[in-house]
Amino acid sequence: FEEAVMRVKAACDARDEYEQLYGEGSGPLILARTDALETNGFDHAIERCIAFRDAGCDMTFLEAPRTVEQMKEYCTKVSGPKLANMLEYGKTPILPPEELKEIGYTMAAYPLTLLSASIKAMQESLDLIKSGQPTDDLIMPFDETKDVVGFTQYAAEEKRYSVE
Repeated sequence: FEEAVMRVKAACDARDEYEQLYGEGSGPLILARTDALETNGFDHAIERCIAFRDAGCDMTFLEAPRTVEQMKEYCTKVSGPKLANMLEYGKTPILPPEELKEIGYTMAAYPLTLLSASIKAMQESLDLIKSGQPTDDLIMPFDETKDVVGFTQYAAEEKRYSVE
């Protein structure tokens, strides 16, 4: 417990020293995470989060609360900004962003959502290609794809600097 708190304190001190040199708000955000819920129980995990806040961290992250009630209790008992980890098929209930905000979360991470959705879309596309079927219903129009990846803007900049 004490070692974890001292590590957070060291990170906070380094952030503060950096900000003394380069200005307030220029240092890194110190996010203090605990996985103690799994090994030491909910109350101990909350104690850690409170100690991390006392040590000066900017935000806490309680890994894998099991119920909405635990999520609410965490947000009530621990001061400051909090991160919710919305991992599909994980241990934490997946809640809509607005509900997370109402409970008291400041930020939500969806660490595998886009990756998993992309893989699924790629597999579906490859299955269609393999079977000789069109992929039109799965893909964006080419002009839209060019806009999203920046090709349209790049072409405009290229024209702007053309010598012809």
